[in-house]
Amino acid sequence: MRTAILTIILTLIVLSLSALPQNWTQYYFKFKINDKSELKELTTLISIDNVKGNTVWAYANDDEWAAFNALGYQPEILPSPGYQENPVMREASQTTRLWDSYPTYDAYVAQMYAFQTNYPNLCQIIDAGTTVNGRKILFAKISDNVSQHETEPEVVYSSTMHGDETVGYVLMLRLIDTLLSQYGTNPRLTNLVNNLEIWINPNANPDGTYFGGNNTVSSARRFNANGVDLNRSFPDPWGGATQTHQVENTIMENLAHAHHFAFSANFHGGAEVANYPWDGIYTLPADNNWWVSICTAYATSAQNNSPAGYFDDLYSGSIPGVTNGAAWYIIYGGRQDWHNYFKKGREITLEISATKNPNASTLPNYWNYNYDALLTYLENALYGLQGIVTNGQGQPLNSTITVVGHDNAYSTITTDPVNGDYIRMLLPGTYTVQFSATGYPSRTINNVVITAGQKTTLNVVLGEVTQEIPLTMGWNLISWNVVPSNLTVQSIFSGVQSNLQQVKDTQYTYAPVMASHFNTLSSLTTGKGYWVKVNTNTSLSVTGTPVNPAASSIILNPGWNLVAYYPESAMNVATALASVSAYLQEVRSINQTYIPGGGSNTLTQLAPGKGYWIKVSQTCTLTYPAAR
Repeated sequence: MRTAILTIILTLIVLSLSALPQNWTQYYFKFKINDKSELKELTTLISIDNVKGNTVWAYANDDEWAAFNALGYQPEILPSPGYQENPVMREASQTTRLWDSYPTYDAYVAQMYAFQTNYPNLCQIIDAGTTVNGRKILFAKISDNVSQHETEPEVVYSSTMHGDETVGYVLMLRLIDTLLSQYGTNPRLTNLVNNLEIWINPNANPDGTYFGGNNTVSSARRFNANGVDLNRSFPDPWGGATQTHQVENTIMENLAHAHHFAFSANFHGGAEVANYPWDGIYTLPADNNWWVSICTAYATSAQNNSPAGYFDDLYSGSIPGVTNGAAWYIIYGGRQDWHNYFKKGREITLEISATKNPNASTLPNYWNYNYDALLTYLENALYGLQGIVTNGQGQPLNSTITVVGHDNAYSTITTDPVNGDYIRMLLPGTYTVQFSATGYPSRTINNVVITAGQKTTLNVVLGEVTQEIPLTMGWNLISWNVVPSNLTVQSIFSGVQSNLQQVKDTQYTYAPVMASHFNTLSSLTTGKGYWVKVNTNTSLSVTGTPVNPAASSIILNPGWNLVAYYPESAMNVATALASVSAYLQEVRSINQTYIPGGGSNTLTQLAPGKGYWIKVSQTCTLTYPAAR
């Protein structure tokens, strides 16, 4: 009966929310439940804030409060968590006490644009749109080449979508200032700015924060000006009932549609815990262990830089400061699930202060507790599997990347269609990765090795590519790293037929001027090297599908072998031939030599387009490294 009543009430609330007056009341309360299963329905009616055991803390507007009271629970009204008597505020003209005070709204806007003015080469302020009451939702975009769209991960920090959760608001302003003011002098910060495109939104709900007026945060509220929880009004991937979609949601969605935010976090208060997906279903994500790992790293850093008891809330599992969202409590319409599901990103929710709107004098403490963790979290985007996906003409592709045997429909990622770049963050291990794009055959790369704290670069070409191989007059020792559809000698060398004098391998030969019955070499093999003689300098074009080095092993026999070089870029000899290092005796190009342990090696790198003589002591398998 209670479920049926709840369904009717919910329908009426959804119809009435858009007409909620601006002078609505915010209720904050707690109540008891008999079983946690009740939360799945209650979360569609009220804005649940916290759950400990059988006690629930929640918010409601007028309509929600009236509807909730019809269900028979016994709520206890609590003081507003956003209320703060006489908060320390600073004006736009104030240049001291920046971090132990709250900015007025005008001071906030002025400070954001001052970052752009003071650091024009590093920072742009993006006005993403205006709220219900006309306030700005601002982002600081920070990068070493801020006016360019580079092939580097785009990462986002966003705070205070619940307007009364203000610690993250000031911390994000301080993080912007720190990244900009210490660029070029602090190596750790400089590395982040040089290799990431960092977007920081200090306040996603200024109407809530400044509900009492632009000059104070004393009456900060959770909801936006319409009385709607912005973290319950995004499109829900699980079909759960959400609150009425708001202009602030649209602003965030439009920005995400226009960019490729691969890694992000949104900051909250009221608890001290790192919350990872999913929030709307109990099924654990495919990357559950990775999510736990990055959340644990954040929690551990915060704990190590704070007094005992900070950031150790325990809501699920056994790791203090880390929880799966649904295991804590179910919500629908949350930003975290929307971003991870619909935008194929990686976002967590960071609850960084048990007190939602604390005394401004405590803000520097929260900065000290979280500073290292904030940087460590961003540094995750420097690692993992990264690269660019293009077609044979070098054009970037909108591609889907799937970790075979690991991913499901919710965990695959996509490239940035503008530049074709991608990042797939994974735990250390060896993976098989598939790349696919509409109109192109998929490519599967085996033996992709991910190492902790390192970036594995894997650039992928889909469809046929053309490899250009320079030929000098006389003899050349060549190979190719594509698989042509036609491997006859006449087809491969058709473009240089008028300059071709002879082609030979270790057994057979072909010369255009010779009668056909003297030509014993008629078909060529990808994986072998060949001697080629031409009568002038020219270039050989070989078209085919790219070879996957890690999946295309070459058997080497005892003694000398004439083999191809598969990787798409030059590589140190020892690195390229690491798979046969135990048996390697000597390597020769057309005019250089490499002997393991030798002190005067003239051959130091292997390069695409070249063939090489490789001498080994016994039968072995050569597998070039996958990443290149």
